Amino acid sequence: MYESFFQEEFSSTIDAMGEVLNRAVQALIQQGCIPADREPCARLCLEEALVNAVEHGNLADPVRKVRVELASDDEGCRIRVYDEGNGFHPDKVKDPDPEQLGGRGICLIRHYMTDVEYLAEKHCLQMTLPCMPVE
Repeated sequence: MYESFFQEEFSSTIDAMGEVLNRAVQALIQQGCIPADREPCARLCLEEALVNAVEHGNLADPVRKVRVELASDDEGCRIRVYDEGNGFHPDKVKDPDPEQLGGRGICLIRHYMTDVEYLAEKHCLQMTLPCMPVE
């Protein structure tokens, strides 16, 4: 059973997102979900999910909110990112052309995370960061 250890909501702006991203990554480290030297991988995936929620989900409308929740169990850390947009289906997002700029967020998330799914009824991207033993 997952135990929640971090939850924050912010306006759909990149500036507000950056502050929450830093606090969320620190919470992942403090909770023992990732060792500090593996922080870039977790930061990248979380940042991609938050940017997608701000820009694609909420269309960068500062009136709309994004919420991030972190919870852990013995298997890993569940990350949920909620927005107020129309939703999407990550399984239908195709890999970008190698020459294309951008569009790699979901690909990166799929590579580093497990159990990536979009909960349409909750407007929530849910993914699991597998346990990374602290050495």
